[in-house]
Amino acid sequence: MKKTSPLSRSTALLGLALSWLLALPAMAQSLPEISGNQASVGAAQIQQFLAGEFPQQHETLGGLLTLTVSDPVISIPADGQRLHLEFSAAAGSGGSAPTPVGRLSMSSGLRYDPQRMALLLDQPTLDGIQPASPGQRVDSRTQMLINLWLADYARDEPLYQLDDATRALLGELQVQSTSIENGRVVVRFNQDIGAAMSGSSQ
Repeated sequence: MKKTSPLSRSTALLGLALSWLLALPAMAQSLPEISGNQASVGAAQIQQFLAGEFPQQHETLGGLLTLTVSDPVISIPADGQRLHLEFSAAAGSGGSAPTPVGRLSMSSGLRYDPQRMALLLDQPTLDGIQPASPGQRVDSRTQMLINLWLADYARDEPLYQLDDATRALLGELQVQSTSIENGRVVVRFNQDIGAAMSGSSQ
């Protein structure tokens, strides 16, 4: 059996440490901002989470129709309670190669799922479709497929989910409200998060 030299082990550990350190800025960007009894995230943090969740495929009629959704872009208004989302979509049928549909534009409220500690869409609406090419029409079958995907996505898929460490810290807290404030999504809990963290560490 080939032995690993101390130098090789040290080099491997150094490489692992450097990889972890290089990942810290991205990790920090995706973490929620915590203040008092609230945790908040901005569009950039949600965008980073969504980048790892797409593309997605939705099938219906036993796979006869397939919708592929990709390239999500989110924006959060400074006021109001509905955020804005855009996606690229392509549709196919009978196992054929997907044909670009265009750019989907939608708006949605938000709800917080305490079991998953995640933000999900609430009552989303499809506001418009910009066709992939001039003069292209989106037929009723494709619109139905888009609406089915949107309903499934809102029901099942998180728009943003807290990381494991934050979920562990907030596990005993109860959510009081979810709102959009100054371009950020704010989740308020029933206790000061810092105090809860101190209590759990004792």
